[in-house]
Amino acid sequence: MMNCLYLLSVVFHVAAGCSLSADNPTEITGHTGGSVLFPCSCSDLNTKPQRFTWRTIRTGRLTEVLNDEHYRDRLQLFNHSSPANLSLFISDLREGDEGIYRCRTEKEHRDIRLNVKGCELVKKTGVEAMTVFTGESVVLPCVCTDLQDKPKSVKWEFSLPATGISHFQEIYPEQTGRHRNRVKLVSNNAPGNRSLLISDLTEEDQGIYRCSVQADSRDVRLSVKETSTRSRKTDTTLPSEQPQSKITNSSPASSSTTLEQDKQQTHSSLPLVFGILGVLLLVIPGVVAFISWRRKGGRCGETVITEGRPDCKRKQKDQTEPDVTYSTVTHMNTTGAARVQINTGDKTEYASILTI
Repeated sequence: MMNCLYLLSVVFHVAAGCSLSADNPTEITGHTGGSVLFPCSCSDLNTKPQRFTWRTIRTGRLTEVLNDEHYRDRLQLFNHSSPANLSLFISDLREGDEGIYRCRTEKEHRDIRLNVKGCELVKKTGVEAMTVFTGESVVLPCVCTDLQDKPKSVKWEFSLPATGISHFQEIYPEQTGRHRNRVKLVSNNAPGNRSLLISDLTEEDQGIYRCSVQADSRDVRLSVKETSTRSRKTDTTLPSEQPQSKITNSSPASSSTTLEQDKQQTHSSLPLVFGILGVLLLVIPGVVAFISWRRKGGRCGETVITEGRPDCKRKQKDQTEPDVTYSTVTHMNTTGAARVQINTGDKTEYASILTI
């Protein structure tokens, strides 16, 4: 009698085991480097399964996921805090994780197919050309078509134009040569962005750069031109202070600035020029009149033309005689002040002197 009761109890307990929920998905898509959650739970959340396990057929044969070294440190379960929750969380997904995963209890199982998408680079065909200047920084693009795809690995290589595109040298993650301590990946929240930042560019940095992500790659041709720093400095100086070499090397932007300065200086000097011209127009007629007066005999007795000037001819004849001035001095005895009057006769009267 006791044995029969024990048997009935065991059968009832097994029959009342965990029945899996039927609304679980049958297919899930993940991204390399990302994570995925395989949902699996008992339909009755108050039920605790006697046993359960997760298995996979990713290698062609059924294997235990929880004991597989392939998933080491990448698995997480939730049944410790919630016994009816049998879900499985896998982090740091890899392309090798693809396959069918089975959640099994003592009563039944559910299968879920996992698809893992790898990184497929944007514009992987052809070579993208970029042009920058020395001293600047540049970001070389390397982006997955789906930004949620985190590549398992990424490598950047560099090839000089003279050596050809087949001779590449790794510059990231192993930093070598002139790129040491000058390159790093762009920091953002998109796992599929593997673009490379290069700082403090020089002309020696120009060449072909290759981004390799797993089995995919793309090339970028970088041209580095010398920055015209000298011509930029001359933009802030006067045109008269610019050496000829600096003017000829100036950029279009600096040339336009210099022309604008020339225009401003020309406009500011116009009033001064017109003022000088006005003064010259007033002075020149006076100078011409003075010279004409001198040439026509302003002073007789010198070497001048005296035709038509009888007075000048007469004076020229009298130049041999002493130039004597005759005058009469009359003294008037009066009670007032004494006066002296000088009369020159026919001569021109030069002055009258009054003595007090």
